[in-house]
Amino acid sequence: MRNFLLTIFWVTAVGSVIQVLIILSASWIILSGPTAFSELTLDVYIAQYIPVFDWIRTLISTLLGELGHWILALPILVISPLKLVAGTLIGLWAYSAAKLRSVKPA
Repeated sequence: MRNFLLTIFWVTAVGSVIQVLIILSASWIILSGPTAFSELTLDVYIAQYIPVFDWIRTLISTLLGELGHWILALPILVISPLKLVAGTLIGLWAYSAAKLRSVKPA
């Protein structure tokens, strides 16, 4: 169980670094380009700036339906900080739970 919790911690740590990079790049796009804050939605960001991850749009739309379309319509600088905070909290919880576990197998 300890290894599983530490894996969750590390996955969320890497995810948090990626979220910070997304926030920085979206901020740069807004500050340096013609795109306004409300116009740079998650859908636009994926489609125009990182088309390699276009499959994420399809996955969100397929799995979540109308909720997925609503999420994709949110500005990137609203959804990314929320994901960053949520991932950080989950990672901190997993790390603190792993610290309480014994290193020796039961």
